[in-house]
Amino acid sequence: MGGLAPDDAAFASRVARLDANALLRVHDGRLWAALPIGALAVRELAGGLEEAVYRAGDLSDGRIEARPASEWRGRLPGRPWEVVETVPAAEVAAIDRQAAEALRQRRGQGVGDRRLRDALLDHVTLRVEHGGERYAVELRLVVALMRMGFLGEGPVRVLRAGRRVGLAAAHGGVWDRERGLPLL
Repeated sequence: MGGLAPDDAAFASRVARLDANALLRVHDGRLWAALPIGALAVRELAGGLEEAVYRAGDLSDGRIEARPASEWRGRLPGRPWEVVETVPAAEVAAIDRQAAEALRQRRGQGVGDRRLRDALLDHVTLRVEHGGERYAVELRLVVALMRMGFLGEGPVRVLRAGRRVGLAAAHGGVWDRERGLPLL
């Protein structure tokens, strides 16, 4: 059995702050997490964890207890991942600040906090065109990127894998939730 590297433990701790029961999956040299806001977080695996599913709270406490693979729900974004746009890190940070301010201003105005947060997370905050296709980046991806501490000084890359959209920054990436079957 492999060990838990400090970077992997830090990743698990960030996820555990959002939800200690959130699942993490080691697959193809990456550590994935299903965040409670409907996004996936991913970073390169730093240590020697075996390919398995783990609980964020366990890893953040240093307990390496593999769980049945059947506990992981959903598919991961397939390869290849194509960069369709880059956005300055400062612009992504500004979007996050503006959303937090909008939430503060609207609290207590007849709409429940949970409903307001969900509406904000679903809001399309960036629209990207590439190769004749349009890609919508929901605020949930910006929030996930920021809460996971992935933003650095360099630009944020907008990624696509099939119909899925992601953001990749200096310290990791986030992907939107699986959308199901497309309408014909």
